[in-house]
Amino acid sequence: MTILAARVGALAETVALPDPGPLADGQARFAVEQFALTANNVTYAVHGEDFAYWRFFPAPEGQQGTLGIVPVWGFGRVTESRAEGLTVGDRYFGYWPMGSELVVTPVQMSAHGFTDGAAHRAGLPPFYNRYTPASGAWGDEALQCLFRPLYATSFLIDCMVQGHPVDTLLLSSASSKTALGVAQAAKGRQRVVGLTSPANREFCEKTGYYDQVLGYDEVAAVTGSAIAFIDFSGHGDVRRDVHTLLGARLAESHVVGDTHWQAPKLADLPGPAPQLFFAPTVAQDRVAEWGSAGFDQRLAAAWAGFAATLGWLAITRIDGEAAVAAAWADLVAGRIDPAAGLIARL
Repeated sequence: MTILAARVGALAETVALPDPGPLADGQARFAVEQFALTANNVTYAVHGEDFAYWRFFPAPEGQQGTLGIVPVWGFGRVTESRAEGLTVGDRYFGYWPMGSELVVTPVQMSAHGFTDGAAHRAGLPPFYNRYTPASGAWGDEALQCLFRPLYATSFLIDCMVQGHPVDTLLLSSASSKTALGVAQAAKGRQRVVGLTSPANREFCEKTGYYDQVLGYDEVAAVTGSAIAFIDFSGHGDVRRDVHTLLGARLAESHVVGDTHWQAPKLADLPGPAPQLFFAPTVAQDRVAEWGSAGFDQRLAAAWAGFAATLGWLAITRIDGEAAVAAAWADLVAGRIDPAAGLIARL
């Protein structure tokens, strides 16, 4: 079994895990067929300790705390099974290690999928432990790898802010896929302004999702009398500028990602205290309000609307350990074209 483990800020390195041996009763082995690499995976690595992302796929004994196995979203295929309800060849969408295979202990098996009941995943958010049968309901599988979990986050952020008394949404890291999903959903209801780097400004403008795109040095130019800041970058200097320059017009501040993980964070800021957005908690609240079927219907309708606008996306496929490790290094360093959708396989 091959895994690419990561130290944030360093190249991913290949780790050959010990052979897990024969399956126990109730277990199944999956080959990881394909997965997406996005800024979201960098956030998982940044918060491997404090958000327990390293617990999903623990590093080898003796290397925990030094290396972490980065979780990724994609498709896997059953190659061996001693679990009732799973047969060789079955394909599922879900949360995998950035590696070649995964052994699961399926529980809560139904026509809609199963939960991995492995002991080390107990107590972790159910959203990440659930595997669903491969389906065309979300369209092209590459798009599912890239956007299915990210767009769920976009959808939940939009659900959160649409009922708030704000007239402007200000999104940092505006070229990130999750920010793009929020911008597309909210445009026409609230004014949407994106903050981005000079290199990504033209791309953000061409998507048509933003009413205005500004550089990070143009925060003072943001208009609006009640502004909600959605911070996808985690960049301390940007957050400070937003809180300082927008003054009383900043109504709320939400922290979603850490694409600029190497920048300093600032604890004491003027204005509203930044609130950490954690998608699984918000999802559970919405399911409680709408029911599972109502949640799925709303999400599917929103996704269909967004997917119809993805003419700007260029799928890029990456095969093999060296190529995936190089792509990870580029992703961490911010060298990936925002129009590229990276689909990887080891």
